[in-house]
Amino acid sequence: MDATAFNRLKRDFQKASVEKWGGVACSVGVAVCTLLLLVILYLFVDLLVWRGQVPRFAQLTASRQQEFAREWAGRPEEERTEAVRRLTSQEPVLKRLAGADLSPAPTLAEWELRWQAGLYLALRERVSGEAAEAFLSSELDRSGEPPRLGALSLVARERNRWVGRVLGWLTSWNGWAWRPGPGGDGNTAYLNGLFLLGFALAILRGVLVNSMAYLAAVVTLDLVLRTRRAIYLHTYRLGSLAVRTSGPGEPVELFTKQAEAVGNAVRAALTCDFRCPVLFFGLLTLILLVNFWLAVSFILLATLVWLIGGQIAAHYQREGRLASRQAAATLALLVESLGLMRLVKCYQMERFNQARVERQLAESARSGWRVLRGDALSQPLLGSVALIAGIALLYLASRSVLAGEFNVAGLVVMAVALICLRLPVADWFESRSLIRRGREAAEAIEEYLNRKGEAAEAADAEYLPVLTTRLEFRGVKLEEPGTGRKLLENVSFSVPAGSRVAVVGPDPLEKRSLVYLIPRFLDPTAGEVRIEDKNIRWVTHESLRAQVALVLQDDWILTDTVANNIGCGDPQFTLPQIIEAAKLAHAHQFIERLPYGYESLVGPLGHSLTPGERFRLALARALLRDPSILIIEEPSGPIDDDTLALLDDTLERAGPGRTIIFLAQRMSTLRSVDRVFVLKHGHLVASGTHRELWQTNEYYRRLQIVTDARAELGGTTE
Repeated sequence: MDATAFNRLKRDFQKASVEKWGGVACSVGVAVCTLLLLVILYLFVDLLVWRGQVPRFAQLTASRQQEFAREWAGRPEEERTEAVRRLTSQEPVLKRLAGADLSPAPTLAEWELRWQAGLYLALRERVSGEAAEAFLSSELDRSGEPPRLGALSLVARERNRWVGRVLGWLTSWNGWAWRPGPGGDGNTAYLNGLFLLGFALAILRGVLVNSMAYLAAVVTLDLVLRTRRAIYLHTYRLGSLAVRTSGPGEPVELFTKQAEAVGNAVRAALTCDFRCPVLFFGLLTLILLVNFWLAVSFILLATLVWLIGGQIAAHYQREGRLASRQAAATLALLVESLGLMRLVKCYQMERFNQARVERQLAESARSGWRVLRGDALSQPLLGSVALIAGIALLYLASRSVLAGEFNVAGLVVMAVALICLRLPVADWFESRSLIRRGREAAEAIEEYLNRKGEAAEAADAEYLPVLTTRLEFRGVKLEEPGTGRKLLENVSFSVPAGSRVAVVGPDPLEKRSLVYLIPRFLDPTAGEVRIEDKNIRWVTHESLRAQVALVLQDDWILTDTVANNIGCGDPQFTLPQIIEAAKLAHAHQFIERLPYGYESLVGPLGHSLTPGERFRLALARALLRDPSILIIEEPSGPIDDDTLALLDDTLERAGPGRTIIFLAQRMSTLRSVDRVFVLKHGHLVASGTHRELWQTNEYYRRLQIVTDARAELGGTTE
């Protein structure tokens, strides 16, 4: 079994098997139709060149005449006599023409009769007796011009080659390809038949191409949909810290860019993995069948082009890519030099910085030249070598045509096939590039989906009663999933029920990780969190999370109606309840001013709200659930004074009876809480009232001074 992540992802999420194999069948059908259209082109060009005429003996090249002489001599005497008797009844002439002895040399007229007799036998063998009789009748009734018998012209000329044998078998049960019409001309029906066949093949190929694209899209979209659903569900299972392992945008990138890359790879594999090899080897086989030695010459020349031009072009391309990186690094240094103007003027560094910039400009010019040389020389060089090889191949083909070893139709088809040969090769390399990116994306998705999720609920978990005594952390340690970074180290404290506390520290992730443990987004690496003296590992998620509400600034708003933003689409909350929660959070007034009130669309793609309004909506969402533990991350950005005053009023009215934990940003909040806990490098380094810490703890004072300064500048603490 293939163990690559890409194949495992396809095995797990690619469920549209009927569409998949239908797409494969259509892709193979496209390749077959393309090859058959080239065959039709060969027959069409041959008809235009020869006009369906069976050539005279005098029209043959010397090599073809000698070939026929050997063919005639190799036939049994009875066959020769029978064929010649159909042309003449004069015994002396019959005896001389039916003989195999070529000396004394027969006259040209006698060779012409032998030629007609030989073609009669060949057509009877390759096609049918009816076709042979039709040829003979046309010869006997001719008015000076060779008979025009459609496909029989090619069968007669190529009777001893694979083209003549295959076409003869086909025309044996397709009389329209040669049967003379009322005027004795078989070309019209043959031309009409080729047109209808070509037209039908073109329509069929178009249908197959569109069907292939449609079925590939169905398979791709189904796989992308299932992959994105799996990423979403796993993101939901993962704790916030686990999601953060590779950066806050990791799930978004996997959900969009990486899932799309996997889909593109699946579509490329479905449309190219079968079609390109079939078309490539089919075209190569066709080229070899048209003229073996000329095809071998082409392969040798193509190999030469790749060995010489391709490798030199690849060298310049590699050099160009390396130079691009160097040019980017040099440009970054130049940008830095432009930003040093104040420093240069202050410390009188004009000469030093000018010399430094000149060196950087020179290095940038050298890198730029290498980039341009790689772009300018690689493709033209490869094209020049390919052009020289094409001219050499055209010369060899022309020699073969003049020598009678090759016909014009074969030359045209070979040229078209050689041009078409580039398409499957280009598509194949493009698909390999897409599949390579898809494999890399599949590895990233698989690693993410294999990451351990949030704390699971125990099979015998019990119901957690409402908090009435205390929330307690006992020797809690926590490592960030994936990186192993220590976020919390031996943290112990308790929060009495109904109290208001604040958590402060320089690292927002440490503060958030502490509160993430309360609703069990993650479990501590060591130690335990207890509510009502129960270890929350052994209580149900539903009873635990019904008591905890979080107001975090990363999750203030979603793109939906105001009512759904507050009620989260939960049918147990009626509109009057939502309105009461909004009034408590002082959000009702601005909601009423929106175009559609509580049905107004808000969020990143909806109506624009101020940060203060978004914060009040999030607060209303939390208060609607009447939690016993309320966790509030105060906005780190600039919030208007009215919103802060309304927040204080809301908490004054809604706070009694609730345990409130602040991730505090404001000095006024720290003054109002019962206790402040100070985190530093994951350790709980101090706790007490704001007044106590301000008087006794220098670290706390420095931390608050920095926080206040950033708040005044409108910055963030992150």
